[in-house]
Amino acid sequence: MSESKKRIGKSLAQRMESIQPFHVMSLLGKAKALEQQGKNVIHLEVGEPDFNTPQPIIDAGIEVLRQGHIHYTSSLGLMELREVIAEFYLTRYERVVPASKVVVTPGASGALLLIMGSLIGRGDAVML
Repeated sequence: MSESKKRIGKSLAQRMESIQPFHVMSLLGKAKALEQQGKNVIHLEVGEPDFNTPQPIIDAGIEVLRQGHIHYTSSLGLMELREVIAEFYLTRYERVVPASKVVVTPGASGALLLIMGSLIGRGDAVML
């Protein structure tokens, strides 16, 4: 193995040691274990709804799959959805937001990472 590959591997390994796990999923596991013991648990850890997906949404999802829409979308989200969101902002808030500036993520965690990565620089102070 070349010296540069050894350095890269070592740098990556050192960086990986400092990345913390997504603790929310650990909390969810502990909460589910308590439920299995018969404990009453109110879930506030992952932002998951406390109700099942409504049947019309399930049916629409199945129909979309039947139509063959099974491939990755743009990393920014479906343009049609982004356009509807932009129109919503115009109608509701009277603000023009170009669809090209709208990003759709599959959950809040990804959105928060994008926001933090966009707005926070090295050495900036952040309070949560």
